[in-house]
Formats: sequence, structure tokens, C-alpha cells
Amino acid sequence: MTDRKTLTIKNTWSYVIAQPELAGELFYEKLFELDPTLRGMFPPDLGHQAQKLTDMITYMVRRMQAMPDIQKEIDALAVRHAGYGVHDAHYITVGGALLSTLEKLLEEHWDEECCQAWTELYNIWASSMIKASHEARNNSL
Repeated sequence: MTDRKTLTIKNTWSYVIAQPELAGELFYEKLFELDPTLRGMFPPDLGHQAQKLTDMITYMVRRMQAMPDIQKEIDALAVRHAGYGVHDAHYITVGGALLSTLEKLLEEHWDEECCQAWTELYNIWASSMIKASHEARNNSL
């Protein structure tokens, strides 16, 4: 990931995180719109879940230039998600919901460069989590 993309992500996330409750609410609205079957994987009250989501993204954005340093945490997150019933295909849906949420919240700050940067970062995160969940599953066999 280039320095310019990193800067784009960090700058745009600062706009999003100014309204963390709204970000979480819009994300889960879009997620369940894209795949209503996912609703059952979450508690009825999404307030705490939305906070966990924005906290985790904030942490990962802050540390994105040091991904190897947080890889164990990403792996553990992936294993927990697999335990909740998350499958590889769900990462596509989550990515769509995240990008849609960012586009909606960022309005005039969302452009092709921003979309490409966030898409690349999400793909790095998702690929890493999918790999970790596969490794954990293979190790448990």
C-alpha cells in the first residue's frame, strides 16, 4: 500500500469516526440489506456491536503501517469470527457494506482514489482473516 493511500485512509477515517454511532448503524443496516440471513449472527441491540466495529477499524487504521505487529490480533479476530459462523463469502458482503457506509458518510470526500485505497486495505484485511481462519480450521483437524 502506498503512502498516499495510507494517508487517504487515515484522513477519511477521521471524518467517519467523528460520528462512530452513525458509522456503525449505517454499516449494519447495509450489511443486513445485502444479506438478511446475517442478522441472526448478531445480538438484537447492535449498539455495543457497532462500537466494537468502529473501535476495531480505528485500531487497525492506526496500526495499518505495522500490520505484522498486529497480525496475531487479526488472526485471533478471524478465529473468533469463524466460531460465530462466518464463512469466506461473508467477507465479500462485509466489504460491500463497509465501502457503501464509507461512501455515504464521506460524501464529497469519497472519490475514485479513496474507493481504491479503502478497497485495497479491506482486501488485505479480509485475505488475512480468511487465511487465518483456514489455518486454524486445518490445525484443529
